[in-house]
Amino acid sequence: MKRKLLFLFSVLAVLALAACGNKVDEATAEKYTGKAEEVILLLSEGKYEEVHAMFNEEMEDALPVGEMDALTPLIEEAGKFEKINKASVEEKDGYYVTVTVAKYSKKNRIFTITFDENDNIAGLYVK
Repeated sequence: MKRKLLFLFSVLAVLALAACGNKVDEATAEKYTGKAEEVILLLSEGKYEEVHAMFNEEMEDALPVGEMDALTPLIEEAGKFEKINKASVEEKDGYYVTVTVAKYSKKNRIFTITFDENDNIAGLYVK
């Protein structure tokens, strides 16, 4: 199961990185940075069902809510969420790719979250 999840996250990361493209205007960057921060806070609190409800259809199929528990050790290992250090947003083919560095009490985590044209999560990768 861990292999399957690692493979899925790897594929999603490649898709998210491949989607990197054009810089966006300040208002768009703020919008998607805020959405990414919301997702990060929910993940940090273990509210996987709420994050899963934000997935687009492909993500719902690719990552069932029950498999999101595999994120728990990764997030717990980082410690308590403190703040967002950096965030960037780019647009490619109608997708908005956010790369956000979140500071935790023990380690930083990098979240790559891709949003589709309906503002649903189309990709999620945590490093």
